[in-house]
Amino acid sequence: MDRKTQLRLLIGVHLVWTFLLTPAAFETRPFSSFNPIGFASLALIFTTVTLDIVTLLIVPRRTRLATTLAMVGTALFIPPFLVDRAGLFSSLGAPTAIVVLEYAALITQLAIGYVAYRLRKGTAAA
Repeated sequence: MDRKTQLRLLIGVHLVWTFLLTPAAFETRPFSSFNPIGFASLALIFTTVTLDIVTLLIVPRRTRLATTLAMVGTALFIPPFLVDRAGLFSSLGAPTAIVVLEYAALITQLAIGYVAYRLRKGTAAA
């Protein structure tokens, strides 16, 4: 499987994790329990999702730009993960399902960053 396909597949998996992290799926904490830093974290998560979607769409045609966006998305996803793990996202603790999904999303996002880096490095060499 080539790296562009790997990147697209990983982004698809990450989008599934992100959906599962919403109130439509497993998130049970009400918005009223979110701290200001929690809302800032949500903005970073939504920015990551936006960058992932754009990457998914443009990677076949604009590989260098897509890899840059993917790597930025990875960097933006890490702070919200750390904020929730530190208990600063909400006045309520994260449900177990959310904790598991956050770790899965982090691992997937780190894999996206790695594949994007390798793809960019390979594109630069070509």
